[in-house]
Amino acid sequence: MTIYKYYVVIEPEEDVFTVSFPDLENCFTDGATLEEAVEMAHDALGALLAVYEDDGDAIPTATDAEKIVVPGGAELILITVDTDNFK
Repeated sequence: MTIYKYYVVIEPEEDVFTVSFPDLENCFTDGATLEEAVEMAHDALGALLAVYEDDGDAIPTATDAEKIVVPGGAELILITVDTDNFK
């Protein structure tokens, strides 16, 4: 069992909540509601990190919350995943 914790930035847009991962370049998702955006973030994070593990790629170190710049109106949310659930 490998458990990872990463922060995501969730920003409300006109009709969607966009999700970005400060520590994971080119990893984005979204959801129609905040709850759906969190669920999609969980799935995207778990799937990506499982691929990194399978490919033997380095797993980026998670940044401390106080070092992450959060735009006005956005939320910083901690996502926890167990990559065993994505294999």
